[in-house]
Amino acid sequence: MVPPMDDRSHAITNCLQRLRRGERDAAHDMLPLVYAELRALAGHLMRGDRPGHTLQPTALVHEAWLKVARSLDGGGVPNDRQHFLAVATKAMRQVLVNHARDRKADKRGAGAERVPLDSVVDALEALTGDVTAMHDVLERLAVDHPRPAQIVEMRVFGGMLVEEVALALDLAPSTVKADWRFARAWLQQQFAAGSAPKTRFRVDADDQP
Repeated sequence: MVPPMDDRSHAITNCLQRLRRGERDAAHDMLPLVYAELRALAGHLMRGDRPGHTLQPTALVHEAWLKVARSLDGGGVPNDRQHFLAVATKAMRQVLVNHARDRKADKRGAGAERVPLDSVVDALEALTGDVTAMHDVLERLAVDHPRPAQIVEMRVFGGMLVEEVALALDLAPSTVKADWRFARAWLQQQFAAGSAPKTRFRVDADDQP
């Protein structure tokens, strides 16, 4: 049974501390907790999905966990649950972008067999437009403005709210909102100048909490 969120947060932080001490069995104890967190992120990601559509995020959760697990094995252990959420969001972005690229490369026809991640990418692109285009322009933003780029990543690819991002990055909500506004203005400028592929990302969206 997965514990409530507050207890889960403490348990994840405890497991991460054990991993940092070299207790590799902590990864096994962490697995059900991580799956619960990743499923919550996937659910956040689909907040804006069309009514009546039920996403089964299992494939996304599984692929994201594999990436997180590899980073843990490589010694990149997050400090706590908040840091873990930032790592997990990046893993989800990589999974979705890689799948979107593979799907383009396949050039599959309308009758091609769909796989579970197709539904996730479709739902995200209904909100943002081309996933790979959004990824590429965020990479450009991150060169000079890494924190605003990370905030966009967490909000767009992780579906996280301002307060959630603030907790994950240990920032004041006002700072997150300021960076979010800056990133939106930067993206809007890129789209207006034609130096970035157009997407449906709502760069003029209100700063919702």
